[in-house]
Amino acid sequence: MAGIEKTIHIIPLGHEIDRAVIPFDDTTVDHVYILTGLKETNSRMDLSKKQQYYAKKVRDKLQEKGIFVTCIHINLFDLREVMKTISKIIVEEKAKNNRIFVNMSAAGRLTSVAATLVGMAHDVQVYYVHADEYPDDEEIRKIHGLSICSSQEITQLSNFKIVMPDPEDLEILLFLTKRDTARMSDILEMMHEKNIEGFEEDFKKIEQSQKKRRVQSRQLMKLDKTIIARLKKMDLFLEPKRANILMFQ
Repeated sequence: MAGIEKTIHIIPLGHEIDRAVIPFDDTTVDHVYILTGLKETNSRMDLSKKQQYYAKKVRDKLQEKGIFVTCIHINLFDLREVMKTISKIIVEEKAKNNRIFVNMSAAGRLTSVAATLVGMAHDVQVYYVHADEYPDDEEIRKIHGLSICSSQEITQLSNFKIVMPDPEDLEILLFLTKRDTARMSDILEMMHEKNIEGFEEDFKKIEQSQKKRRVQSRQLMKLDKTIIARLKKMDLFLEPKRANILMFQ
């Protein structure tokens, strides 16, 4: 049984401080996951040392606010690894009935794209922390990171539905875009001409009336209750009252 809802934030982190910390100045949060690119704490590489510095800085600031922090070390340049890691966290936290947010603005462009796609695919809230300045001075960067966020402006992104229509769905959508109106019989004829499964038989050419009605009824049922119903569910099909696309005649 799921427990009491907690607020969880996932932050893929590059060389940022403000963009990772600002959201919690006036927001209550229970647990923050920091995804950081450092893997070897004894590395002499300048990039790794900088990553260590920013990860530690953000972790310490969040812990000072009483927030429980988990640092996960991954390759932030590996799109698949980033998406897999964020997805795993979301699935696990959703199973606990927790409320999840993804900060897509505290890392590089590739990582930001990955974080946004995963967050939207799992229907959790993705947000962007706006920058007011981009300091050139290294000492200022050590205080704020690559971005100074003095206005504390945050935009919550609207989730877009990611849908992939089946080939037969695409055939109908393409067919409808080429005309102002279409009857069910027109669509059935197109499906037959394309030799789409379930519509191979041309009921118009069946001489026996009872069989003709049976085949026509079966094809209409498959078109309406299966294919069109699926398109409606994906919000890809407009009813006649909303657009003059399909007339049920």
